Amino acid sequence: MEITVTIDNSDARVFVRQIFANHTSNIQEGNYVFDLGSRAVVSDFATWDGPVRIPAVVLERKRTEEIYEGLKQQAIDPGLLQMGERTEGHSSSFTARITPIPAYGTKRLEFEYHESIPVENFKSFFSIALKPDAFLKQSATRFALHFELRSEHPIAGFKALSKIFPLKIEQQTPNLVRASFQAEDLDLAENFAVQYELQPVGDRLHVLTHRDPVSGQPDPTETSPIRSTNEPGFFEVQAVLGRQNVSASGQKDQKRPPHNVVVLFDNSLSMQWDKLERSYAALQKIMHVLQAQDRFNLLLFNNRVTPFASQMGAATPIALRQADDFLQHSMLRGGTNLQQGLEAALQQCRQNPRDNYIVVLTDGEATRGTIQSGKLAAWYAAQWKAMDGAQRPRLFIFAAGDDVNLPLLKMLSRNDGVLETVLSTEPADFKLDAFVSKMELAPVRGLRLEVGPASAVDLVYPLQDAVFAGSVASWVGQYKAPHTALIFHACGERENGPFDISNTADLPQKSLAHPQLPRLWARARVDALLEKIERDGEDPATIDEIIRLARKYKFVTPYTSFLAVPRALLRPRVIRPGDPVLRVHTDAAIVSVVALFPFGLTKPLRYLNKEDVWQTRFLAPPDMTDGTYNVRLVLRDRSGNIYRENKSFVIASKPPTLKVTLDSRRFRRGSAIHLKVSASSSTRNLIANLHGAPRVRLLWDAAARTNIGELQLPADFSPGNYTLVVTAEDIAHNIGSQEVQIEVLP
Repeated sequence: MEITVTIDNSDARVFVRQIFANHTSNIQEGNYVFDLGSRAVVSDFATWDGPVRIPAVVLERKRTEEIYEGLKQQAIDPGLLQMGERTEGHSSSFTARITPIPAYGTKRLEFEYHESIPVENFKSFFSIALKPDAFLKQSATRFALHFELRSEHPIAGFKALSKIFPLKIEQQTPNLVRASFQAEDLDLAENFAVQYELQPVGDRLHVLTHRDPVSGQPDPTETSPIRSTNEPGFFEVQAVLGRQNVSASGQKDQKRPPHNVVVLFDNSLSMQWDKLERSYAALQKIMHVLQAQDRFNLLLFNNRVTPFASQMGAATPIALRQADDFLQHSMLRGGTNLQQGLEAALQQCRQNPRDNYIVVLTDGEATRGTIQSGKLAAWYAAQWKAMDGAQRPRLFIFAAGDDVNLPLLKMLSRNDGVLETVLSTEPADFKLDAFVSKMELAPVRGLRLEVGPASAVDLVYPLQDAVFAGSVASWVGQYKAPHTALIFHACGERENGPFDISNTADLPQKSLAHPQLPRLWARARVDALLEKIERDGEDPATIDEIIRLARKYKFVTPYTSFLAVPRALLRPRVIRPGDPVLRVHTDAAIVSVVALFPFGLTKPLRYLNKEDVWQTRFLAPPDMTDGTYNVRLVLRDRSGNIYRENKSFVIASKPPTLKVTLDSRRFRRGSAIHLKVSASSSTRNLIANLHGAPRVRLLWDAAARTNIGELQLPADFSPGNYTLVVTAEDIAHNIGSQEVQIEVLP
């Protein structure tokens, strides 16, 4: 594996070259699943056929998978990269699939992504998700990493945070850092991560530009790219906002008005395991920053809302401990009524005249009440705007997991809000600290970019929804013709009054620096169009523009995928069914869809006009054994052409079984309980829980040929008889458990 990282101001370009090795005597398909954060976008993909590199083109998503499957059967070396791990629900997950990998042979894969790096309190954090999911292992026979950081603002305090990636610094200046790392037989047990600071300064404004009018970006028509000779130029404006409320000693003034804080904690079943742990860590951080004069309440929500108290009370240490105990003794329940939870939180805020805060800890996957993202966001916005101006709460959303409902949470945060997301394999400390610290800061109000003359620029988009002192506000836009001596103003209002940061810059005829700007602008435009779809529904013109921009500037969206095959093989095809019910999105030319189930049932699908989807429901026979089955779809278009597609589904009805083995049933407090647990092969997660002690995740040990873990009893653990519970969850989310009685001695 070879990774090249180039950070240009706030844009990180990450290039990965991965070689798959087949250690079997059979032809294999390689699947490389990786997660990217909400600020990242995949920008390139390629496979290799021996010494020949096959670059990918961007196609409509509904075409790519069938083409891939058809070429795979012919062993024509296709490669497919798409969002969502073959489903549209996991927007942070990407799956790269390549085939065939010959017996005892290798296959090379390349992909590239860009990620925007925020600045929080003059600090920035960057990581690459290399650590696999829990219970999985990933290693590289040869590993090389090349790192370069360039910044218009002076850099201070650069450090690598990953212990297994000790960077060798090759060059370090105030505006440049170059480093590298190489290793063999490297166990990828953690993510690569670095942290650095921008030297604290007063307000500054910089303008970055890029224009290549002659060659431009090609239009990928799959067969003969046509180059433009009049490409627009692109610019990015970065405004560094200095700290406010700093005393003469250089320390931030800690005095602030009392806060009225309602924490809305999602304890539905979809939050179990890692999501729940990270949400709980966020709650602990929030409680830690509350002051004695603040008022606080905790609302748990799943299919109903369970309040800690009927109204907000003083945030005393005793009250916070009681709220923590209240959460610890709560039960997870199925169903998520986010609308009901938000209404309960708003009702608490209506009892206070000002300084209201709602903190939401959730994945945003509403299943009860209003669940359509656009309608739910519009409902909240209407409720929020109906409140008195000073009474309107600031909304802080912290979402953990790889499947968060990002479109909904983004729209909710438009109402004086802050949104932060963290992946399951991503270090959370930096993001969590930055998230909580913003509760102590006042955001910049009315932030806007003004350009003189305004006609010189077009389609300008802000890249941040909320900006605070010590951070960078950015806008990206395009221009049709060069201009000289344009004046850029970043205006707004801080706690100490209005401000205006200005600078003069040229928009040049040609500038090849900062090549990421065209894609950065296109991504901002697509994000705005995707939000329009979430709010108002799909329409052909919007989808066509998304696909056009994604193809022109090469990046993946929910409507496009990368496909790497010889161009002559790209021909129009249909289809792509979805999950979890049997729902099929098809080309507009399709007039009939019939499903042939493996147990003899034949059912036509009904077209739902409002959702533009074909759908049917079915019941599997009760005597069907657990396993993976295929349903065959027969599609007919208006010209009478017939298409066939297979879709798999899994029957998994039995919970996993497990057997717990302990060295003893009697333990002294302060000692460790060594657990060995054998479980069904389908088990995905194993957790040991003992009331009063930290819970422990058990991991597979190849040498011991079982799952092992160590549960540490606290030194002040109360003696007595306890029930140790080990819970197993399988890939279908069935849950089994075993209880073991133990005795704790003084």
